[in-house]
Amino acid sequence: MKKKSLLLSVVIALLLVVSSAVMAEDEIIHLRYVGWAYDGDDTQDQQVRIDAFMERYPHIHVTYEFIPQGEYDSQMMTWAAAGNLPDILWVNNNLLYVRNGWLGDLTPFLEADPTFDPDMFFGNTLEPGYVRGRYFSLPFQLQAGFLVANLDLIHQMGLRLPSPDWTTDDLYAFCQRLNRPSENYYGMEDPWIFWAHFPPAFSEKVTWDGLALDGSHFLFDDPEVAEAFKWVTDFERNNAAVSIGLADGSRPDPWNHDAFREAYGNVTPFDQSKAAMHMNWSWSFNWQHQNFTFNWDIIPYPAGPARQVTPLIVDSMGISSTTKYPDEAFAFVRWMTYDVDAWKTRMQVEKPMPYSLPTIEDDEVWELYFANEAVPSGMRHVYETLPNGMVEPARSTPGIPEVWDIIGPARDQYRMGLATYDDIFPTIVNDQANQLMREAYEANERALDQVLGK
Repeated sequence: MKKKSLLLSVVIALLLVVSSAVMAEDEIIHLRYVGWAYDGDDTQDQQVRIDAFMERYPHIHVTYEFIPQGEYDSQMMTWAAAGNLPDILWVNNNLLYVRNGWLGDLTPFLEADPTFDPDMFFGNTLEPGYVRGRYFSLPFQLQAGFLVANLDLIHQMGLRLPSPDWTTDDLYAFCQRLNRPSENYYGMEDPWIFWAHFPPAFSEKVTWDGLALDGSHFLFDDPEVAEAFKWVTDFERNNAAVSIGLADGSRPDPWNHDAFREAYGNVTPFDQSKAAMHMNWSWSFNWQHQNFTFNWDIIPYPAGPARQVTPLIVDSMGISSTTKYPDEAFAFVRWMTYDVDAWKTRMQVEKPMPYSLPTIEDDEVWELYFANEAVPSGMRHVYETLPNGMVEPARSTPGIPEVWDIIGPARDQYRMGLATYDDIFPTIVNDQANQLMREAYEANERALDQVLGK
């Protein structure tokens, strides 16, 4: 585990303190900080973070605004047109924001800061904010995916939770031992998202969804990727509660099938202890701690034939290209993203528990996180897999949202048993999806040329 030099960290902090000391005592820098909230509900308490920052840097005053997530990009366009971009902003679509010239280049700040080290960050979490050799945003929130296990049900079935270094074959066999179809018991609740998450475990050439690592095209015609999708679909139809709603091939949304509703009513199979495992994210720990009425823990995604990969989601932030206070805005971004002391503070002031995993590797920071009573013991095992984590690519890859209009319907046909993978994906879907991706990639490159130069 890499430890950052305390001396260097102190030097940076002192430089910021000195810069503020030379100001007039009554001179306060005011910064606007903007993020989004889902469904218009600000469930992420930014104020405790801001208050902790302002206590450390009293000459910088930060005011937070949140926008409903669905309106965020359009609001940013409105502000940009009016010349009123915030000083600090969450980045919903990094390439869009760079193409539009909304983001300031963080690279000069990072090159001048000896405490910055890309190796501090997990997996490929820096990639969304890295464009043509420059950093335009940094991750300040990190979420990891894993499987949540109902230990009471597993023990009831005479089994134990597998070892965290398990494989996809182990997962399949484990669920087979848990399944009781006649009684509506299954090993897994709904593995729908496995379609996105499992291809990197079967092939080192891809990230989520079978997308090539450089984001330029899909590899649906690759034998390893095809094996992943076939495995996932077979697993869904043979080890999951949703198989009840997929059995007759009548609809792709099994939760709304009459047979599924008859089996489980209005309570999810996992919540009523009819499914032993389901997929979830680290943002749910506090809710699970407060609401689960059974013993539970988490376990990392299993390793496939190629590797063990944990799915990650990052929220990134940057400074606007028009801020009048780039140094102070960057001080806040630094505090929220890779300042070790700041992460120690966040682990203690964000209540009832931190909303985000620490974005950086630091033993003391993580021990503070693990000390929270809402964090399950299995998170230590998930933590060990984070260096191999892969970030969801939709917010940083041109063409992804549009290409799902091609992939989604074909996937549903395959899941319902109305077509085979080999009938449609290696040829029809692969060709159509990659044509769209090529067009989106080329358009993005032309737009970046206009902003950043060739």
